[in-house]
Amino acid sequence: MQTISTEQGESRQGGEQATDASHGCPQRSGASPTLLEHILPEADIVMNHAIVVMAPPEVTYATLKRVDFARSRSLLLRAVFALRLAAVRRARRRLRLAPLPARARMSLQNIEDYGQSKLAEKEGSEIVIGSIARLFNVESMFTRRTAAEFKSFDCAGHFKAAAGFVVMPYGQRRTLLAYEARVRATDTRTRRRLFLLDALTAPLGRLVMRRMLRVVARVAKYQCAAPAHHRQQAI
Repeated sequence: MQTISTEQGESRQGGEQATDASHGCPQRSGASPTLLEHILPEADIVMNHAIVVMAPPEVTYATLKRVDFARSRSLLLRAVFALRLAAVRRARRRLRLAPLPARARMSLQNIEDYGQSKLAEKEGSEIVIGSIARLFNVESMFTRRTAAEFKSFDCAGHFKAAAGFVVMPYGQRRTLLAYEARVRATDTRTRRRLFLLDALTAPLGRLVMRRMLRVVARVAKYQCAAPAHHRQQAI
């Protein structure tokens, strides 16, 4: 498993106009825009990372969609997602939504349970998830959005956050798995608060991002090497 660091920190603009810093990122063939760029073309904060997975793209993509991050071997991921799960349970109670199972999964297959929406997918190569919310208000995330609604939303006091995963062939039976997160505030006051929060949490966010990709890479590699009856134990 080989890690390719593509992080350039966060891209920030103090005014209303914001751009992202995309130099240093792995480029897809033909430099075509990603689904994430279509959905959130401008961002106040951008983070990205990539890892080489020792498994074919189809295995990597299938693993990415089904892996349960709440059950990973990483103590950091389990702790972070346990806190996230507790906040979501409280929010769902306040909104009178159905409670989550006692042993709740946290994967790309059930992101709606956690206030996220699947905004776009190109089967086998790209998937984008995202949400719109107010800062420090988990309940505000639980409004299902289509990609068009997400892209056009511009109500003050909110921020739009989207994350994209891209799976690309990388040599023989290897895959480049790239992750990019973009955040965009809808007004200046929210943007300033967002920058302050990001200054405090960015190191942890980058660490969690790396751990998530490593989990996917490890499980995908195991899927290729392990007998069929052992593959479900990889996580």
